[in-house]
Amino acid sequence: MPVLLVSNATTRLEADLAALGVLPGRSFDAVVNSARVGAAKPDPRIYRLAAERAGVPVTRCLFVDDTEANVTAARGLGMTGLHYRRVAELREALAAVVQMAAKPDSEPGRHSDEG
Repeated sequence: MPVLLVSNATTRLEADLAALGVLPGRSFDAVVNSARVGAAKPDPRIYRLAAERAGVPVTRCLFVDDTEANVTAARGLGMTGLHYRRVAELREALAAVVQMAAKPDSEPGRHSDEG
């Protein structure tokens, strides 16, 4: 399954990632950088573009972010969203995504990080 980095960053992002050894193809499949695409989170265009680059409908995407407003915007488009606060929650969400990927006919449910 494709993994994309969606970031509200500057045009230096790609060079900074390369300097750290965090490269597309190794750590993730693609970068959607707001400075390059002309839309920043929580603008719906950046989420749609990320799904398009991943080659999947938005309803098949898990969006993880540490800013609740960004997660809310992704959910508004039909993505499963996780407001990242603890690694255990991320592990649980990823396990659910892997399980859903094994069932291509099913649609993912929205992950709720509240109660």
